[in-house]
Amino acid sequence: MKSNIAYFIGLLLFIMAYSSCKKSEQLAEDPYAGGKEALGIRFLNELPKPTSGSIGSEMTFAVSGLLPYKDKLKCYMNETEAEVVEVTGKTIKIKLPEGSSSGGFTIVVDGQIFFGPQFTVSGKIGYDGTFKPAIGPNGNISQIMPLANGNMILVGSFNDYEKKASLKRPINNIVLINSDGDYLPSFASGLGSDGSLNTIARLTNGQYMIGGSLSSYNNRKSIGGLTRLNSNGSLDTTIVEVVNLTPLLPKNSFDTVAAFNGRVIGSVRKLFVYNNKSILIGNFTNYGEYFYERSTRDRKVIGYTPMDMLMRLESNGKLDESYNFNAATKTSYEKPNGSINDAFMEPDGKVILVGSFTRFQGTGVNRITRVDNNGMIDPTFQVGSGADGPIGTIRFNVTTQKYMVSGAFKTFNGKAANGMVMLKKDGSVDESFNMGTMEGGSISFSAQLSNGLVIVTGSFNKYNGVIRQGFMVLNPNGTLADGYNTTGVFQGIVNDIYETTSPQGFPAFIMAGFILKFDNRAVPNIIKVVYAP
Repeated sequence: MKSNIAYFIGLLLFIMAYSSCKKSEQLAEDPYAGGKEALGIRFLNELPKPTSGSIGSEMTFAVSGLLPYKDKLKCYMNETEAEVVEVTGKTIKIKLPEGSSSGGFTIVVDGQIFFGPQFTVSGKIGYDGTFKPAIGPNGNISQIMPLANGNMILVGSFNDYEKKASLKRPINNIVLINSDGDYLPSFASGLGSDGSLNTIARLTNGQYMIGGSLSSYNNRKSIGGLTRLNSNGSLDTTIVEVVNLTPLLPKNSFDTVAAFNGRVIGSVRKLFVYNNKSILIGNFTNYGEYFYERSTRDRKVIGYTPMDMLMRLESNGKLDESYNFNAATKTSYEKPNGSINDAFMEPDGKVILVGSFTRFQGTGVNRITRVDNNGMIDPTFQVGSGADGPIGTIRFNVTTQKYMVSGAFKTFNGKAANGMVMLKKDGSVDESFNMGTMEGGSISFSAQLSNGLVIVTGSFNKYNGVIRQGFMVLNPNGTLADGYNTTGVFQGIVNDIYETTSPQGFPAFIMAGFILKFDNRAVPNIIKVVYAP
């Protein structure tokens, strides 16, 4: 029996070895059949000369093995074909073509691609290296609040800035920086917010209203979605009398709470201040008010009123029942049937809302509407049929008096828009701006500068056939601005933009959000871009 088992095992091993040998013989016949013949082309370990140049200038790259193929090669400057000026045994000279931008140099011969070094196309716009942040915040920036002295408050979803956070001085979702981007430790935010901050607005007395998904600030708990800060960043607090269940401990008769007695169930996306009242827009379902006279230090009594997505609060936090409030039902009017993604308050207190909704307060509106000072739809806003897809952002420029609206729509008020449209102050389409053809992605943000140029970011790859990798600058008519579109790859999401100047006095703007890359370089969620006037 043992001899039979040994025989079968030996036979099995022989078959396996024979099969393996046959496979090896088959593979050895021609493992790379059909592959391309090596051409002997190799980039040398040298930088291009010069390392940067303007459109129309010549650049020389060190590369060997090209001479036999000089009549059939093609080369590209960041995906844009360039004219070959000269080929030698160790170099190739090209001319920077119209529409080229910073990026990688590639050579194509017989269907084979050879990747060369990075290069820079100089133009009228670029990264401002004098702006100090190297690491920046370790998360998203939702909004920039510029101050009169040049400093800025940033709010968002982060717990560090330039690695300055410590146990003694934490940084949680709010930070003060100077005009150069340096961290300022003088801000008295303490432990800061326990949840992300989406919005900040300034009161006439120098205090601030903040909103987001917070439930405490500097460890004070009587907060829900929004609160008020003093001018130095500390929580505005007050001492209230509460029910004391332990009379032998007099201190339990009082509690220190947020002075602003108003909250929401949900989160606040946008917050505006008008006539010392706070207009709230967000993903909330109820307004809440604390009744401290019926509360203890440990347990607070809260009264709720159903209010969906839009409301206004008095300066002390009480619900303003003259704003989007139905007295018959004691609730807000019918809520939008989709999200509100962004909003802008005009100087007169009217607010434009944009998002994915197609109904608002029971009325058909296509993703954009304006509410009057009573929170009701303003029929004089001339957006017509609105957008045929969701709107993500809206920005207004005070100098040009124009709105830029961006999103995933193809038409606006029946006119072709392709994800972006310029509106006049009355809401009508500015037909002098014509959106071009975009390829490879979508627009996520747009804003017009005071000089008329339009800044656009997103995930797109081409505009009107020209390589523009996520960032472009347009003229007021929608064409690419000559000399302003030479920067390379942009990656990220822009939430806010703020116009300023460079230390040399040139016009500049600061962009903030979740920004990973600008002009092929890694960046820290907040950048300063300088440009020629």
